Amino acid sequence: MADVDDYVTGRIVKDSKLAIQSLRFLKIPIIGAYIGGKLIKRIKNFEPKLVNMETASKVIHQSDKIAVGERVCRSINNSKLTEAVFLNELAEGMVSVGKARFVRTEEAIKALNNYPKNPLILSKVSGNYLEICCSLPADCVYWNMENVD
Repeated sequence: MADVDDYVTGRIVKDSKLAIQSLRFLKIPIIGAYIGGKLIKRIKNFEPKLVNMETASKVIHQSDKIAVGERVCRSINNSKLTEAVFLNELAEGMVSVGKARFVRTEEAIKALNNYPKNPLILSKVSGNYLEICCSLPADCVYWNMENVD
């Protein structure tokens, strides 16, 4: 399971990049099944949920600390900028290393609203729902796993 330290140190980016690259091997007999099983196990640990803005807003309102920063997967492909909302201890960690900035509740909700066409993914980090990502399906490990035949 990914934890706050994985995000703060950047290990999550390396792991996500490796996961995206590994997807191309899924159609190879035996190897593909092995790799697919490993990837699915890793993704399930995040317990990602597709959420609407109402649910995202509720999660944000229930949090003690809130930060906004560039979504983690963006650096993998240097893709279009979208942001993520980091909550509680993940917010503290991302701010401490300059990867996010603390914001008030309303500013976090506004940040998510800046990308109305991007699906919102709520993910667990360190066992708690601490990340709301304005995902970009082409770059997202979760979306790429969902689209594997």
